[in-house]
Amino acid sequence: MWRRNKPAQIRWGTDHNQLLDLYVPDGVPRGVVALVHGGFWRAMYGREGLDEHCAMFASDGYVAGNLAYRRVGEAGGGWPGTCTDVVGGLQALTDARGPLTAVIGHSAGGHLALWASKEVVPRPKVVISVAGCNDLGRAQHINAGNGAVDDFLGGPGKLAELVAADPVRRVPLGIKTVLVAPEDDGVVPQSLSDSYLRTASAAGDDVTLQRVVGDHFSILDVGSQVWSAVTAAVDAAT
Repeated sequence: MWRRNKPAQIRWGTDHNQLLDLYVPDGVPRGVVALVHGGFWRAMYGREGLDEHCAMFASDGYVAGNLAYRRVGEAGGGWPGTCTDVVGGLQALTDARGPLTAVIGHSAGGHLALWASKEVVPRPKVVISVAGCNDLGRAQHINAGNGAVDDFLGGPGKLAELVAADPVRRVPLGIKTVLVAPEDDGVVPQSLSDSYLRTASAAGDDVTLQRVVGDHFSILDVGSQVWSAVTAAVDAAT
């Protein structure tokens, strides 16, 4: 159970975005989960859409952290600050509450979850990328988010930055990975999950791809099949 009080916060830096909202259940926690919101890394999109999801995790016995981070359009946002912020948030949650059961990211948050989880000590049990920008090079090639990748990297033609920021070029991750791909996603196509699956599996990672009914934003509905796939993957890792 979880009482619907205002969540506490953990801060790991001086910027107002270097924090997470902390949802704590009553009793002994089953595990610790971190949620990373999407929005093509842009400042206009925040973590508020995942508040209900964190509250539900707490009601189910999990400590849940809803991460903020600096985004494109804010000082320090974009590569590499956005990625290092997520690392900082995951590490701060780990240090405060213990090893992470799961890191869950949606859309650009899926990219960030995959990238940052490799840097956390100890590493999470599972990373779950939902409708994720898992292959940054392909996302750039198809112009996902109307130039979002170029904006994130600091402009077009940033090859060195792309190589460093692309999670598909950082495999093996060494963490069980679940890719959730909504069948009707017209924003981030399933091909970005397909290519990550092939490359990470070939590198020796334990990766599964689940295609589920829904669209890019179905995760925001806690009654959706997309969200059910997420919670099932978390429970399986607990």
